[in-house]
Amino acid sequence: MHDDVLTPTLTGSSRAQRFPIRTDLHFRTPGEREWLDGETENISRSGVLFHAPAPLEVSTPIELSFILPVDVSGESGALVLCRGRVVRTILPAASDAPPAMAARFSEYRILRE
Repeated sequence: MHDDVLTPTLTGSSRAQRFPIRTDLHFRTPGEREWLDGETENISRSGVLFHAPAPLEVSTPIELSFILPVDVSGESGALVLCRGRVVRTILPAASDAPPAMAARFSEYRILRE
């Protein structure tokens, strides 16, 4: 198994292309032992939009883990481990829907077989 450590870069005010990938996600705040479950809505090179049972405050540091179903080269998926911050919280219109949070990556590692 090898891994790639990447630091996302944004140039100017351009937004990274988002990919509508739905996959299970695990997240926690640094120092917490227990991982919480969520689901991604979309993923880019600079961050992720995901749904979770309860929202976190904007600026909260966060660690995330998810498996990409297929990487861009068409190979089988890879485990992605990330650190970043919550940059936006979206409360649902319906009371039975989970909130969404956007997290910007400060660092991520891609682990491949």
